[in-house]
Amino acid sequence: MTRQSSCPSCQTRSGFTLIELLVVIAIIAVLAALLLPAVQSARESARRSQCVNNMKQILLAAHNYESTHKVFPSGFITAATPGNSTITLPQPAIIPLGKASAQTGGVPPQVTLNDWAYSEDWGWHALILSDMGEGTANVNYEERKSTSANNQEAIQLVISSYVCPSASLPASRPPAGSGRNLGGYAYSTYRGNSGTSPTAGSPTTNNGILFRDSSIKFRDLKDGASNTLMFGESMMGYWGDGNSACARVADDDGNGQPDWGSDGNAPSQNPSTFDTYVNANGAHFFGFGSWHQEVVHFAPADGSARSLSKTIDFTILRDLCTRSGGERVNLPE
Repeated sequence: MTRQSSCPSCQTRSGFTLIELLVVIAIIAVLAALLLPAVQSARESARRSQCVNNMKQILLAAHNYESTHKVFPSGFITAATPGNSTITLPQPAIIPLGKASAQTGGVPPQVTLNDWAYSEDWGWHALILSDMGEGTANVNYEERKSTSANNQEAIQLVISSYVCPSASLPASRPPAGSGRNLGGYAYSTYRGNSGTSPTAGSPTTNNGILFRDSSIKFRDLKDGASNTLMFGESMMGYWGDGNSACARVADDDGNGQPDWGSDGNAPSQNPSTFDTYVNANGAHFFGFGSWHQEVVHFAPADGSARSLSKTIDFTILRDLCTRSGGERVNLPE
């Protein structure tokens, strides 16, 4: 028969002491801190890949449009009754505009939007709907957008390929005001390249590919399809809105420096190459930029999609946006 010890210090101990528990918690916290950036990086990498795929799909649809109509879609078509409808956003849109700098007082710049000027013009997003596999959208170009129940319903159709998965836009979208409630006007974060010219008009006064009432053909890309950007990322817009269709790289004074920046003015006091914003008579316009931290995705007219660093030289980007400028420039690797 075995005798049990009466010594308290000799008894078998169960459970953890407070010190041991704190050590385990500390180890878990350290591991989580080490793993979280890697997990976030992997997720962002996946989102970037999806963004590139979106751009390829859009570009393929534009090529299919060109095969059918022998021209690329217009950047946007002037409506029979042009104008803007000012809409109030049910939830403010807070849009980041680059990194903190000495010019911004060490605070990352951003703009908060409470309204939007929604244009009666139809942009390329609408023109390539059937080529995007969205034939049931049933846009009626003969009817005024703001008063047509059919068109008000159509522009609420969410098209996932029109929005970068990294974008963080308000979940509450402005209501269409008529027609079946599908959640509000649908977003887009991709815009066509209208070039560098500030003049809206005929192909002789615009040097990009997509602009007002444009009808550009492959033969017009004298710089080469591989060296001419067609689509690029932007921070915010709506696919049914003509004001959200295009962006340009502004260097109106020809000094090789960007004219747009984060303060909404043109010329800007805080100029930047990407993540730019302009407030023009109450209408909000975003230049090329992205919700990705370091890169912006573009689709040259040759059918590819590329990532350009946000630190790219401005003059290189400017030259890549002209279709027949004759600049000796290669798309950076």
